[in-house]
Amino acid sequence: MIKMKERGQRKMFSCQKHFSKVNPVQNDNNNNKIVVKKSKRASSSASNLSGNEEGAMTLEASLIVPIFLIVLLMLTSAGEILMIHQQISHGACEAAKRAAVNEYRIRQKKKSGSDLSGFSAKSAFLAAVNRKFLDHSALIGGSAGAAAACRLTLTSKGEYIVSVRYYIRKTMPFLSTHTVSYEQSVRQKSMTGYVPDGDELKKGYVYITPHEAVYHKDLSCTHLSLDISVDEDVEKYRNKRTQYKPCDKCTKHEKGDFSCVYIAKEGESYHTDLGCSGLKRTVKQVDLSTLKGMRPCMRCAKQGDT
Repeated sequence: MIKMKERGQRKMFSCQKHFSKVNPVQNDNNNNKIVVKKSKRASSSASNLSGNEEGAMTLEASLIVPIFLIVLLMLTSAGEILMIHQQISHGACEAAKRAAVNEYRIRQKKKSGSDLSGFSAKSAFLAAVNRKFLDHSALIGGSAGAAAACRLTLTSKGEYIVSVRYYIRKTMPFLSTHTVSYEQSVRQKSMTGYVPDGDELKKGYVYITPHEAVYHKDLSCTHLSLDISVDEDVEKYRNKRTQYKPCDKCTKHEKGDFSCVYIAKEGESYHTDLGCSGLKRTVKQVDLSTLKGMRPCMRCAKQGDT
């Protein structure tokens, strides 16, 4: 019995020993394997998720970047076209203005009719535009081509019309290049001045201003046509070392901080604002017989009887 017990104990001990060695290890191994399997699954799912995110970001970048570049190129092209239009318009305006000034110069020399000799609209156009920009832009022919298409005409009403026809090559991404034609026209009244006709002089028309008690027979009277000069030596005006007094309308808004003053040749005040009403004249032409209580201007009345 003792032997049997010993054998049984040995067997049980061996079983327990075997159980204590194998089962805990197996349990631990199983647990570890389960944990390892879980960590492998989590890492694999995380790697798959990061891979999907990277793929989505790559796809978005491949779509957004080309669209952004296309929009940027389209905006650049549109801005260039607008600048071309602005340059053409500026050149046409300057050409018409110089033609009108040339008309005035001719009239001042008392030449009969309109004479455009010695004036070139093309030269005036080229002098006004940015030739370097136009020559390297989408304008076909550059500045010389636009100047060659510049046309100057004089209407029966004494108006100068400058017209320019030009072509712009439009280039869009992934689209075929096409050419579009444009035309701009500018109308400018010839600067011939105002000369009253004989009927107005015979009927006794005179000129008045809203805030004066005198009337003027000559439109070029210095009371009506002011000769304004600019003086940058403002210290003598601040220190009251001149014969001019400050204007009651514009200088009261200044606090001594001005860089120049404006003076009318026949005036008694200095002005700090060129738009001051003291430097402007609103002239109205009226019949002398309708005026009551107004006396003639002493400067221009000497030229003739009222």
